[in-house]
Amino acid sequence: MTTQREPGAGGLLEAAPDAIVAVRIDGRIALVNAATERLFGYHREDLVGQPVEILVPEGMRGAHPGHRSGYLSDPRPRPMGAGMELAARRSDGVEFPAEISLSAIDTDDGLLVTAAIRDVTDRKKAEAKFRGLLEAAPDAIVCIGPDGRIALVNAQTERLFGYRRAELDGQPVEILVPEAVRPAHPGLRSQYFRNPQQRPMGAGMQLAARRKDGTEFPAEISLSGLDTEDGLLVSAAIRDVTERVESQAERDRFEQQLWEKNVELEKASQAKDGFLASMSHELRTPLNAIIGFTGTLLMELPGPLNPEQTRQLRTVQTSGKHLLSIINDLLDLAKIESGKVQLRLEPVSCLDAIRDVVESLRPLAEGKQLLLATDLPTTDVIATSDQRALGQILINLVNNAIKFTDSGEVRIALHPAGPDTPARITVTDTGQGIPAADRERIFHAFQRSETTTRERTEGTGLGLHISGRLAELLKASLSVTSTVGAGSTFTLSLGD
Repeated sequence: MTTQREPGAGGLLEAAPDAIVAVRIDGRIALVNAATERLFGYHREDLVGQPVEILVPEGMRGAHPGHRSGYLSDPRPRPMGAGMELAARRSDGVEFPAEISLSAIDTDDGLLVTAAIRDVTDRKKAEAKFRGLLEAAPDAIVCIGPDGRIALVNAQTERLFGYRRAELDGQPVEILVPEAVRPAHPGLRSQYFRNPQQRPMGAGMQLAARRKDGTEFPAEISLSGLDTEDGLLVSAAIRDVTERVESQAERDRFEQQLWEKNVELEKASQAKDGFLASMSHELRTPLNAIIGFTGTLLMELPGPLNPEQTRQLRTVQTSGKHLLSIINDLLDLAKIESGKVQLRLEPVSCLDAIRDVVESLRPLAEGKQLLLATDLPTTDVIATSDQRALGQILINLVNNAIKFTDSGEVRIALHPAGPDTPARITVTDTGQGIPAADRERIFHAFQRSETTTRERTEGTGLGLHISGRLAELLKASLSVTSTVGAGSTFTLSLGD
């Protein structure tokens, strides 16, 4: 008989993560540890001296003394009830699935049998969930052990191959492999076990599988390794692709037609971009002339104007500038969509970029009696960016903030990079705010917030879309936070 001598450090017993119950040969409990009290809900003094059957489910108590005697005839370390579903019983009568390991300790007071008891409720739930997922899988799932024998299958495997589950359990997986391939399959299987990565089986090859009736069918098979308490299993997800193979010619024709349609769409997109670019250039020339001549007339260089003439000319000038802005937005969008935006990435001073925008748009803010303020650090932030694109993004953000703010201020802040955050430029206003439902939509082309009032509907709804696309090209990002009625903050997070 192989036994172990009792360790002198009782602290080891108390520190054990499992419940430890030591039982004398008469079946009465000699000692327990703190984990036993926590697991079973008893105080230690309530257990010591009691028959160990107090911890055994009532339905198993009658047979338990016989099992104890059987163990004492060969008291070696081993799991209890190998291959059986074990359970234990708490003080409140609740039973739980358990994993129990037995060993014998020779002490001065005689032989003690120690049971290390672990609650495996969570594991059982996980196993049940795994089996539920396995059964719900649309593909046949076959799990194979290192010896090449089938350890587990799902219901779809039975339907696909025509075998009952019991007929497959423990069989070599080659039972599902076409006869011509069987000699080479063990070698391929062993090779995969040496490096069990998730991947399709036989990439680039035409695979097949074999049913119980001997018929073969084309298959698509995906392999993955699965670590279990019983060791490594390989899971094979098998799909019958007969219909796909039989309709290969039809699918090829469909793919050809799809490719041709994509080519047509690409040509149409290029034609659209070309049209927008061409028309934008054609329209900008006369518009610039109209705006220029209108400005000359308003300066009264040719002669004085009466109030009505001045009012009408200002309307012409405002409309012309608005139309020019729309054309510029369309031209910018066409360039971005066609991939023709030329970026020159270089070190750019963020302080200079912000100051240029403030100087350009301060008259617009003052015209609405808004404060255009800045919060700038004493040390410049140098970003790798395109100076023109960065300036265009900031102009769009500040211009929008001024447009949709009736009172208060628009504030531009520069935040240097932190340990875990990139450098950022924020534009904050005290305007009407943006509802949560609109905060993603406003970055789409030709979209505005539903709270936009009628007098503010001028524009194409392209400004934020263009700004977002330019930010992506600069490896930056644009986001917004907002409170309806209190204002919004747009944040441009700069790239490396």
